[in-house]
Amino acid sequence: MEKDVWWSGYVPATFDLIWLTVLAYGTGHITSFFILGYLGSIALSSMSLDRNYGIYNAFLATVLFSSMGFLVYYEILPLVNIIMPPVKPTLLSIFISSLLLGGSAFIVNQIVSKLFSSLTDVNEKLLAIAMTDPLTGISNRRSFFSNLEIEMARQHRSSNPYPIAFLLFDLDLFKSINDTYGHEIGDLVLVEFAKVLKSSLRKQDFPSRWGGEEFLVLLPNTDLEGAIVVAEKIRKTFHSLSFSLKDKQLNCSTSVGISLLRSKEENPESIINIADQYLYEAKKKGRNQVVSEKNYTL
Repeated sequence: MEKDVWWSGYVPATFDLIWLTVLAYGTGHITSFFILGYLGSIALSSMSLDRNYGIYNAFLATVLFSSMGFLVYYEILPLVNIIMPPVKPTLLSIFISSLLLGGSAFIVNQIVSKLFSSLTDVNEKLLAIAMTDPLTGISNRRSFFSNLEIEMARQHRSSNPYPIAFLLFDLDLFKSINDTYGHEIGDLVLVEFAKVLKSSLRKQDFPSRWGGEEFLVLLPNTDLEGAIVVAEKIRKTFHSLSFSLKDKQLNCSTSVGISLLRSKEENPESIINIADQYLYEAKKKGRNQVVSEKNYTL
C-alpha cells in the first residue's frame, strides 16, 4: 500500500515541481508567473492524500526554487528569460522570494487540508444518513444490498463456499398497535425490536429495516440450523418484552421466514423472496413462530 502511494503520489508530484522549476527558470525565476503553479500543485497534493503529503511538496518546492536561484546567482546556470530581458537576482531577493514561497505554500497546505478534511467528514456523515434508518438507527434497504454484495463477493472467493442465511421478520399485528395505541407507541416498538436484533447478533451479522414493520437480517457463514437458533432467540427475546402503557402491559411478537443463499448461481432477490413466502406461512399458521424449509415445503 505504501509503495503504491509513493509511486502514485510522491513521485508524480516531485516531477511536477521539477517541471515547474524549469519553467520558472526559463521565464524570469523570481518574477515568473509560474511560481503560482507551485501553490496550485501543493493545493492539489493536499487534497490527494494527507497534510504531510502537502508539507512534503511545500518543502520540496521551496528547496527547488531557492536552489535554482543560487545556481543562477553564482553563474552555475546561465541567466535565461524567454519572455523579457533577464535580470540577475540578488541574494536578498532569492532569500525573500523563497521565504514567501515557503510560507505561502505552507499556508495553502494547511487551509486546503482543513477544508478538504471538513468536506470529507460531511460526505461521510451524509453517506451514513443515506444508509441508515432514521428511526431505529440500523441500516436501511440500500445499505443491506451494499453489504450483501460485499458478502457475496467474499463467499465467491472462498475455496469452500459457505451459505448466507436471510431472516425476514415481520412484527405481528403492528397496524393494530398503531391504530390502538398511536404511532408513538408503534415507533417505540420498532426501536425496541431493533435493539433486540443488535443485541442478539454477532459482529459480522447485518440487521436492516426492510420497510414498515419488516426487518431483514443477513447471517454470513450460517447454515439452516444456526439460522433457526438465531431467529428463535430473537423471537423469544422480543416476545418477553413488556411495554408499560397507562392501563395495561403490551406484549408483542414477531413472525420469521428463513431462506439460504448457498451458491453464487442463486439470485439473492429470489432467495429473499423465498424468505418472504416462509414469513407468509408463519403468519397463516398463527404468527409468533419461525418457518423455513425445515418445517414447511413451498
